[in-house]
Amino acid sequence: MSHQGLPLISIITPSFNQAGFIKQTIESVLMQDYPHIEHIVVDGGSTDGTLDTLRSYHYLGERFRYVSEPDRGQSDAINKGLNMAKGEIIGWLNSDDTYLPGAVSKAMHALTLNPAWSMVYGNAYHIDEKSKFISVYPTKPFTRQGLFSFCIICQPSAFVRKDVFQAVGGVDEALHYCMDYDLWMRISKTHQVGHIGDFLAASRLHAACKSIALEIELGLPEILKTSIRHFGAVANDWLYHFLTHYPQKGVYWFLDLFKAHKIFGNTPILVDSNRYPNSWIPPRYRLSLYVDPLRPMQALLIKGVNLLFNQPVHAHVLINNVPSTFHVIPVGQFETCITLPVHDPESTVELVCSRQQIISFPEDESIRQSVSFQVQHVFPLSADEHQFYLQYKKNPQQVAGWLLKNRHPIPSL
Repeated sequence: MSHQGLPLISIITPSFNQAGFIKQTIESVLMQDYPHIEHIVVDGGSTDGTLDTLRSYHYLGERFRYVSEPDRGQSDAINKGLNMAKGEIIGWLNSDDTYLPGAVSKAMHALTLNPAWSMVYGNAYHIDEKSKFISVYPTKPFTRQGLFSFCIICQPSAFVRKDVFQAVGGVDEALHYCMDYDLWMRISKTHQVGHIGDFLAASRLHAACKSIALEIELGLPEILKTSIRHFGAVANDWLYHFLTHYPQKGVYWFLDLFKAHKIFGNTPILVDSNRYPNSWIPPRYRLSLYVDPLRPMQALLIKGVNLLFNQPVHAHVLINNVPSTFHVIPVGQFETCITLPVHDPESTVELVCSRQQIISFPEDESIRQSVSFQVQHVFPLSADEHQFYLQYKKNPQQVAGWLLKNRHPIPSL
């Protein structure tokens, strides 16, 4: 088929040690019926046999190009491929994903009929390591509200006009998980995005893929950061997904992450304390806090160990040097929540402990300090954070449902 007058489409494939899948990826590009395609593989210096596969396609000439050299990750590889691309339209196909027959033609037809669209995406499947169907990716017709709620665009099903891709600055190389989600946010802020109902691609899920292996440790923090950067808020759908799938991370892990990204707003912050580096606290334990008067502190959550005395430690609690309440720290491993209403922006909370003992520190036995117990975690909690904590402790499997009913984010669309 002649490609005279047809726009060139550049397919960019970032690759690193995907020898088991990359041949299927390349073949899915070669079987496309659109006649004017160049395929660029940007390999990060694979050592698993990937290069043997890439070399075997030398007969394709300019239709297939590759480089193999160390890079700074997937985002760097995409931008490198973007600079190499000669086409008007860019497809981004990872080295373990595949196109479905006719994908490029259908995307190109949609972009031709809709010249105002900066990009187009279709529907997609999830497949496993043996290319067997798992599920349908949850794509939806495009709205900014939909994109805020979830990544409704399956990356291998998307095709972007090169000038738009470049105009928004390419892929953010500081991101290593949700760089595609970030790209859709930036494009859609100033350009039209189109959707077609055809199935265009298969996104592969397997144990080693980033979508699974790094979803919780890298994925969630990046999603929170990126969503806040572009929408000023995080959708409950994201939080529901992670709370439902990873309850084993524990309430402290989620509280720490949620507080850092202001999931419940400007909640109380621990600015400083006199806790020792090895987690021991002096008998007068002092915490300096910053409190937003609109979201005052309601409780102080402390997790620690009380093993010195084989009996509880009694503590008088002071707020800004004024006696407030009395609390008992139990023996052994403990987790306790002290109800403490604090409204002043710059506040100090002190626990004056009834028991203390002088000990030598293992790292330097010449140093002797008077201590009462050890503190591993401490969180000043707003009312919302306190309720989240109580619900999580009550039933980790149901806290996501509570969050859907009680948290109401308002995105800047």
